[in-house]
Amino acid sequence: MSGDAAARCDALIRAGEALADRPVADVVATLAAACARWRDPADRARLEGERALSLHHRVPVGAIARVLDAGFEPWTERALLGRAESELGNARALDGFVAMGSARRMALGPRLAVALTSRGVPTTPVGDLIDLVSVKAPVWLKPAAGSDDLAARFAATLAEIDPGMGAAIEVSGWPRGSPDGRAVLAAADLVMATGRAETLAGVERLVPDGARLVLHGPRLSAALVTRSALESDFDGCVRALADDVAFAGQAGCLSPVVAWVEGGGEELLEPLHAACVERWPAAARRESQAGERAAWAEWAAVRAVERAAGRPVAVVGDLDSGWSVEWRPEPGPPTPPPCPRILAVAPLTDAREAARLCARARGTVACVGIAGGGAEMERLALPLARAGVERVTPLGRMQRPPAGWRRDGRPSIADLVRWVDREEGNGVTLEG
Repeated sequence: MSGDAAARCDALIRAGEALADRPVADVVATLAAACARWRDPADRARLEGERALSLHHRVPVGAIARVLDAGFEPWTERALLGRAESELGNARALDGFVAMGSARRMALGPRLAVALTSRGVPTTPVGDLIDLVSVKAPVWLKPAAGSDDLAARFAATLAEIDPGMGAAIEVSGWPRGSPDGRAVLAAADLVMATGRAETLAGVERLVPDGARLVLHGPRLSAALVTRSALESDFDGCVRALADDVAFAGQAGCLSPVVAWVEGGGEELLEPLHAACVERWPAAARRESQAGERAAWAEWAAVRAVERAAGRPVAVVGDLDSGWSVEWRPEPGPPTPPPCPRILAVAPLTDAREAARLCARARGTVACVGIAGGGAEMERLALPLARAGVERVTPLGRMQRPPAGWRRDGRPSIADLVRWVDREEGNGVTLEG
């Protein structure tokens, strides 16, 4: 009931007041300790989580383990404190007023933050939770309908390590349009939301006046395989590309939807398909949900018509596979596939053409992973940045961004605080 939701919000706010009095170093140490447990393959919570997520996503435990390893890798105490120093100028600004330039300033986290998450990579909502608690905010995190329960499991680990911090976190949802949702949003002074453009537009209408919105809209990523990398290490390119594409079933914004290959690429289809199936062995298309199955069938029918018309397209992965890899003779910008686990491979005459293609999707390209040496990265990174790409990284590292990654090209925690300036000096003296 909405009364219960309002009462829970009041309890979160009280727990947040206690959290605000704790040193940021203590808060960060607790977050890092919880993440360390989830990096430990022998930890009880980690083992139980692997089994639960394996059943939920219908993939082997090993596939889930790779996602958890990558997702929790960056969240160390040193990295979390370093991010606060980098983004805020001084991590201790979260504890009180500190000298910054010509003023003394303090950064305050939200009185109550609400995080509305979307379905995708299991560790993404955990990252949202870590971001908000890092600035000492109490959080109500609403998982997307049908998503797994990793965020709730991580919150339970935090509560086990530190009951006071656990009291400042709620992970639960509410039915669409329910009074509970309205009560929670009415109590928030910051709402973080991730999802499709139409979903985010709906969130904006629900947030009360005065509350700040931090929105993470849809993003796409691409891979770029240079001629020199493919010639020098074909198998390594396949492995690195599959690691990034197949991560969590291509569910997140950092999974490439297209791989541009300098000088060709058709020879990648078979080994790349096999590598993706190995890393995330999803159920065959014929066993998928009706909507996904219909979307894939329509996509496959169009490809069949193209082949019948004499276009040199090729597809590996049919109804009996959970993955499809296609080769297209003309490269195009990153575009959303009609359903999950479809990768397009296309040739480039020169790797620098990738910047032109990304510019055609400006504002939507989260990351480009490059297979090539340091010289290739140096040659390509600046044109890609100017084309609107938000992150450029070696292929095989796309799914392992550092703690300081500026998601959507924006600061991770500096967007979550408000600043207070305390000015020094003598006040005005009134006479008479």
